[in-house]
Amino acid sequence: MIPETESNRALRASGNLPTFPAHLQDGWLSAEHTASFERLSELPAELATANIPYQIQTIAQTHALSGLLTDRQQECIIEAVKRGYYDSPRQCTLTELADTFNVNKSAASGVIHRAEGRIIKEFVAELTRKSGQDTEPE
Repeated sequence: MIPETESNRALRASGNLPTFPAHLQDGWLSAEHTASFERLSELPAELATANIPYQIQTIAQTHALSGLLTDRQQECIIEAVKRGYYDSPRQCTLTELADTFNVNKSAASGVIHRAEGRIIKEFVAELTRKSGQDTEPE
């Protein structure tokens, strides 16, 4: 098991999920990150608390929910919906979905689970922004 890095801890503490691929060169880790404004605005404080130097290269705003997921996550979720994976009763099993992408069941489950997590967290964040409620764990 690889130990968690301070930068990864800071990402998680600010409510942001690390995205890959990332590029490490000359001691700097470069990565593209997609997050809501609220979550992204918490990241500098977490990096400062962890005493991690950083540079923000570019910030772009999008209102498209498609930026929430990686291309692979979007592909898997769209295929899952098309094949009836989310129907009740299910029209497609996880194994069948995995076979579609020529990956094992565990890999498909991981991609789907991370995508679902992002979708659900963004949904809850949007609801709480509208209602002003706090959703931090107790």
